Amino acid sequence: MKVAFSRVEGFMSGPSSRRRPGLFYVASAFGLSLLFAWFWTGRHHEQPVVYPPPRPINNAPEKETIGKDWDFVRDARNFLMTDARCDEAFPELFKEIDRAVEVRKNDHVTLKELDEIAKVKGYMRAMIYDQQLYVLDAAASAINLREQATLHAIHRAILTSPEPLPNIEFVFMSDDIAAGTPEAKWSYSRQSNETNNWLMPDFGYWSWPEPKIGSYLEVQMKATAMDTKLAWRKKTNKLIWRGASMDLLVREQLVNVSRGHEWGDVKIFSWEEEGPKPESKEILTMDEHCAYKYVAHTEGISYSARLQNLQNCNSVIVSHQLKWLQHHHHLMVSSGLDQNFVEVAADFSNLPETMERLLRSDADSERIAGNNVRTFREHYLTPAAETCYWRKLFRRYASVSFEPEFFDAKGKWRGLPMESYVLERKLTWNPH
Repeated sequence: MKVAFSRVEGFMSGPSSRRRPGLFYVASAFGLSLLFAWFWTGRHHEQPVVYPPPRPINNAPEKETIGKDWDFVRDARNFLMTDARCDEAFPELFKEIDRAVEVRKNDHVTLKELDEIAKVKGYMRAMIYDQQLYVLDAAASAINLREQATLHAIHRAILTSPEPLPNIEFVFMSDDIAAGTPEAKWSYSRQSNETNNWLMPDFGYWSWPEPKIGSYLEVQMKATAMDTKLAWRKKTNKLIWRGASMDLLVREQLVNVSRGHEWGDVKIFSWEEEGPKPESKEILTMDEHCAYKYVAHTEGISYSARLQNLQNCNSVIVSHQLKWLQHHHHLMVSSGLDQNFVEVAADFSNLPETMERLLRSDADSERIAGNNVRTFREHYLTPAAETCYWRKLFRRYASVSFEPEFFDAKGKWRGLPMESYVLERKLTWNPH
């Protein structure tokens, strides 16, 4: 044993052994480098995905492109489009505005008409004058932060306009339902018989913070990241829906029809019970819906803003026949090569056979989901599209309305600049 030990001791203490630790460190570093390279290449898809991809930086003045081409990367966040460029980029977007103009072309909106609109909850009266947004009047109570969101969206459309905008005075309603009176009102939705309502983009295109959905751009970025992480074949092959009952028959019908089917992941939850839970398994974020191949949509008290968020997923939207229209609903196609959603009966009665057909035709389902993304997330629901819609609404409304007065009969300003209103959230206050 002593001899053996001496040999080992001699090996460790011999002149040549002094170089061994260096070789050991070099080999270790090389191994760690290989391990890091494997880790990095295997997980590059987990890096944040930007929606849309960044535009190349060009310090030279950009000449506006006029043509029927649409480039998602180049155009999606371009808030500076002229009216002509908006027409070229979004040729199918303004159908609702054209309809409203047609209704009022021989019966223009009047000051007296706006004066007669009841100041119910969600009422807001405003004016664009000399490229500035003013708040003229507001209801005593607001609906969450909807009015603020809409004012911000309007303000952005004004500030980024490369061309002068007309002076207009208007009333918008932030409630789910803006019906009941025949006057011209701007609203988030309407039924087909409410022809005097002018549809404006939903408040959620700015932000919907209360249920932690966030800004619309945030929704689109997270949906894009989820779709990048999960290829179609890796998505859950089921129909997902989560929502509060709100005592709505159509939601109960969806739950009842889906019960017992393997393809169904449909549940009603209570905000009061699930909301306080830090990590509730019943409340899904919008991008978590994108992990499913099929996402169900139902209307709420009137329309449901859920739809515009789901339209950012590379998934098949399955919706009942809608009673309420939003500004972009005419772009939804339920059949043919351009189909971008699936429509079922108003009571979901034919949902089982519809889902069985979709599950048998996976390639067809993937095509519908792809059309959904190309139509909405990558074109007609981009920030550029929303801004173009607002400015088109200003111009076309002005063509069938009156020219507002900046001063009242006593020579005083009629409105409060938007910048002050959104800070104080009221029209009058004592100095402090």
